[in-house]
Amino acid sequence: MNDRLRRIATAALRIGISALLLWLLARQADMASMTGRLAEADPRWLAAAFALTAAQVVLISWRWAIIMAGLNAAIGTALALRINLASFFLGQALPVSVAGDVWRVWQIRALGHGLGIGVRGVLMDRVTAMIGLVLVVLASGPALLARMPDPTMRWTVAAGLGVGLAVLAAVLATGLVSSRFKGVAEFGRAARGLLAHPLTAVPIIGVSAMVHLLAGLTLWLIAMGLNIPVGLVDCLVLTPPIVLVAGMPLSIAGWGLREGAMVAVFGLVGVPVDGALLMSVLFGLLLLLVSLPGGLFLALGAKGPACLSLNPRHAGSDR
Repeated sequence: MNDRLRRIATAALRIGISALLLWLLARQADMASMTGRLAEADPRWLAAAFALTAAQVVLISWRWAIIMAGLNAAIGTALALRINLASFFLGQALPVSVAGDVWRVWQIRALGHGLGIGVRGVLMDRVTAMIGLVLVVLASGPALLARMPDPTMRWTVAAGLGVGLAVLAAVLATGLVSSRFKGVAEFGRAARGLLAHPLTAVPIIGVSAMVHLLAGLTLWLIAMGLNIPVGLVDCLVLTPPIVLVAGMPLSIAGWGLREGAMVAVFGLVGVPVDGALLMSVLFGLLLLLVSLPGGLFLALGAKGPACLSLNPRHAGSDR
């Protein structure tokens, strides 16, 4: 009972944080300007942003399929995409940040693979996404810092990058821990095994970095659709810190945190509060819209892989 109450309290807190942050930002924004921008939006740019968002989900699913194949639990890209869509929908719809990852692990387990394989596969997917983000921030670091005149913001970015590098180093070193922590050691060995071979490391890390760049391109397309004057390079450089903030498990699917970060970061290049806020809201709605097929998969049946209309014995046949 205590666990249930704690989960309810945590969910309520996250909902409250999202609602409070959005309310505070809405008070600062010119709502009439936001309404006008939305009414005059060019649907062609927004349609392109939607298509690019969908492409990112496909790339992320391909990366996860490669990871699972490297763990000797091949599921194929098509099945990985269907599981991921349902996972993304849960992540958008539920106040529990790990719901999507739990779903993915459960699906791998239901396909006949071990629970440990599922956990390692999902953790590896998360770790490689973080590696891609760190690489993009490192590559764009000088341009990012040049857009941050405030020393506090510069030190915050540098500290965040340092923490990210430390976490990644710790993950890759986990295989060296005592055999008493068997699960941790196995994950470390699996991670180094995947990242030590170019045939798996290059596509996994390459996709991870590309997805973050495509997120910046998506924001630029949204800005163009709303007639907000911001450069493509600005979007590519400023998006990674926003992704990092939005990924913190403090709100519902990043709502509120993402908008606050968007307003603060894009304000550095002259984007007004109403423009940045509207960009962020549309970005979040595109993520939700892309994940809707995952909700359909769940609605058609929640008894495991059967709802995906695939036989587990042939899960890797599309590779």
